[in-house]
Amino acid sequence: MRFMLLAAAVAVLIAQGCSPDGTGPRAGEPARLRLVSTSPDAGGLDLLVNGRTVAQGVGPTAASTAAEVEAGDASGEVRASGSAATLGRLALPLEAGRSYSVLASGPVQALTLTLSVDTGFGGPPVEGPPPPPVDSGAAPPPVTDAARFRIIHAAPDAPPLDPYLTEEGAPLDTLPTLQPFEYGGLALTADLVRRPGRYTVRFTDAGTTHVVLESEAIDAGAGELLTVVLGENTDKSLRVDVVEE
Repeated sequence: MRFMLLAAAVAVLIAQGCSPDGTGPRAGEPARLRLVSTSPDAGGLDLLVNGRTVAQGVGPTAASTAAEVEAGDASGEVRASGSAATLGRLALPLEAGRSYSVLASGPVQALTLTLSVDTGFGGPPVEGPPPPPVDSGAAPPPVTDAARFRIIHAAPDAPPLDPYLTEEGAPLDTLPTLQPFEYGGLALTADLVRRPGRYTVRFTDAGTTHVVLESEAIDAGAGELLTVVLGENTDKSLRVDVVEE
């Protein structure tokens, strides 16, 4: 099995893990953790932290409700739902007040477990305008009126690819939305902020405009978080899954 840790940096758009008064995490405050699955054949999955079940029956392209867990270094385990069959384990370095996702992707016989910091949970928007997106000169919308995307590489056998997040039917941007876009790399550094609308994520051969696969059309509403995962089928062919949250 393949395991990796993707430590996504905190987005400047969200004050992560803040308390309601904006003062930040407090001593003894728990972390929050959820399970997201895009595995094509694993069926329902359960997530255990230090032996305690915190998510149950999470199916493909679904996400569990975030559970509060004790902050600190913990051990995570993903099992086939309702059984003692362990499909993968990973370390969980959890900080007080922060929210995390464990992503299970790939075929069940080579399940990949990824831990990422969520910018979609926690405190209120930071005062002031967000930075512009990397692929457009237009000013982004306020965070409260925006949809947020994240694009995750979970296909260890994929050739070098570039991702493009654009409105449906629009041409490719001058530059890829994320560079570099690598399995196990720190591609996810912040949520991608876009105006509500209908979008597509296309993947091209790296350095070219030749599209090799693309997502279905994605309806993105204000306040929504959409996770687009480049993954693999059992035969190692590529797939794109979208988790709407």
